Order: sequence, then C-alpha cells, then structure tokens
Amino acid sequence: MKGISPFVASALLIAVAFVIAGIYEAWLISFSKGTTKEIGKHAEKKLICNNGGIALQNLVYNSTTENLTGEIVNTNLIPLGNINLEIFYSNTTREEKNLNMTLEPGEKNVFNVNINQNYEKIRVITNCSNVYDELSKNYISSV
Repeated sequence: MKGISPFVASALLIAVAFVIAGIYEAWLISFSKGTTKEIGKHAEKKLICNNGGIALQNLVYNSTTENLTGEIVNTNLIPLGNINLEIFYSNTTREEKNLNMTLEPGEKNVFNVNINQNYEKIRVITNCSNVYDELSKNYISSV
C-alpha cells in the first residue's frame, strides 16, 4: 500500500492552512467592525451626556401622608429622558419610582410619590448614567 507523496501532503496542508486563515480573517474583520461601531455609539452617548445636568429642588416629606413632593430641573444643554427616583432606605434596600418624565433643557417638573418614612436619601436618575442628583434626608424638609 502506498501513501501520498510528501509534495502532495505539503500542498494539502498549506491549502488547509490558507482556508482556515481566510475564515479567521473574515470573522476578525466582522468582529472588529462590530466592536468599533459599538464603542463609537457608547463614546458618542458619553460625549452627549457630558452636556447633561439635573437637580432636585424644594423637596418636602409629609410624614402624615408619607408623600414626598419636589421639583426636578434639567440644568444643562441636552434633553433628558427615563427620569426616575431611587429611594434608599435605612435597612439598605432601594426602591425605584418610575416618573415617566422627560425634560428639555431648562425645563422643570414637579413630582409627588409615596415613600416609607425611614428613607435615607433620594436620587434622581436619567437615561445618562453620569447625570443624576441626590439629597440625603438631612436636606429634605419635613412637615
């Protein structure tokens, strides 16, 4: 029984190596383009969000009704959406109140939510993760 010649074996080995390299190259190019596009989106959002600002104002907690009222103000240059409140309690739990609010630059809106009286701090969050404001209980008026 005879095997294949060393020349044919070498040629086949080289051909298989080129096929594998071609498949890897196609995957690598596709992966690089996708990753670059995704990084670009995140960088663009981060740059845009650098022009965002939000503030909590005139917060008042009514201990009888357990209602927290106040104002949220967009203090900077871009519209902000997905505005919600996070309530942090003394027992280390956290509750999120969906305000279903968007604010244009300079716009102000009021809110009224029911929260437990053992809260520690209030935070307003937005669609920009680096744009938020928070106040501890010490800075919130009580009636």
